[in-house]
Amino acid sequence: HIFATGPQVLYYPIFAFCAVAAVFAYRLSNSRIGRAWNAMREDESVAEATGVSTVNYKLLAFALGATTGCLSGALFAVQLGSVFPGSFDVFVSITVLAVIILGGMGSIPGVILGAIVLIGLPELLREFVEYRVLVYGGVLVAMMLLRPEGLIPNRNRQRELHEADSGEEQETVDGDLMPQRGTS
Repeated sequence: HIFATGPQVLYYPIFAFCAVAAVFAYRLSNSRIGRAWNAMREDESVAEATGVSTVNYKLLAFALGATTGCLSGALFAVQLGSVFPGSFDVFVSITVLAVIILGGMGSIPGVILGAIVLIGLPELLREFVEYRVLVYGGVLVAMMLLRPEGLIPNRNRQRELHEADSGEEQETVDGDLMPQRGTS
């Protein structure tokens, strides 16, 4: 039926929107715009010195983020049928943040995997509804301790985290081996 109702009707439009958004974000990250955004993230003044118009790229990032959020919100409202402030409780925000952290910040495949895990987890634990927040918190804490870069980390973020870890270890090794002045 073309005018059928129910949650299954929106499956294909939402899936198509997510697929288009993921491909667009991936292609954008490997483009000139994505490289400019990465340069701005690393050091805004250096990016500006190399000719990146930081104001224009910030406005573009804001506009693309707002457009994606607007389209996502429209699909969310169509799925719910009506939207009230109660539709956006703290748990929704925590879930979105948890998906990004669990999957890997800056990693599109990681965010997709994080969404599958954290949206599928309540379905697996349906009998334990009262412990859902506790399980979410436990998963997040375990992820931050065991794999802080996420399930599928962004290559740049993973390299930064491992460089920071090896730099700290190097300082302690060098600090122990350096002779003290005035002790010999």
